[in-house]
Amino acid sequence: MKKLLQSLNDKQREAVLYFDSPLLILAGAGSGKTRVITYKIAYMVRELSFSPERILAITFTNKAAREMRERVEELLGKEVPVLVSTFHSFCVRLLRSHAGKVGLKPNFIIVDSEDKKRLLKEVVKELNLDSELYSPSALSSVISNIKNGTFSLESAGIYYERISPIFETYNKKLKELNAVDFDDLLLYGR
Repeated sequence: MKKLLQSLNDKQREAVLYFDSPLLILAGAGSGKTRVITYKIAYMVRELSFSPERILAITFTNKAAREMRERVEELLGKEVPVLVSTFHSFCVRLLRSHAGKVGLKPNFIIVDSEDKKRLLKEVVKELNLDSELYSPSALSSVISNIKNGTFSLESAGIYYERISPIFETYNKKLKELNAVDFDDLLLYGR
């Protein structure tokens, strides 16, 4: 482990060895963030005797998660069970374990962006709205912004009356299908 730590620059080494409080690492692409995280995981397991099952490393893309998992395995071996995941796949795992708390069954389905647009097309038709005015793509973005907290239905002002029934009907249909969209995964995973 000493050799690994010596291969880091001072700031990276400081981050790996820091444990006094939560730590945020901000750095540009290619600066060694993944290296710092994987070395920190290895340090926690090897030097501080952390149980690997209690370590969770989350990243955004599947590619980044795969790369991080491979690096952890190189450092600790494949048999060491550190969970490396994307935000979405971790939330799926969490939600499957606690689906009932949000009104779902554990075998819920995940609608992708195309399924979401098809469902919104049905909603527009069901509510007798002008499909030219309410495109599935635009509605998909609006619904994502609401679910992600970018803006609330209430802050939509004049559009509240128009968007609210669409939003409510869309979510009702998801519940009927025992389904979630990608935004729900993060929303329910909070």
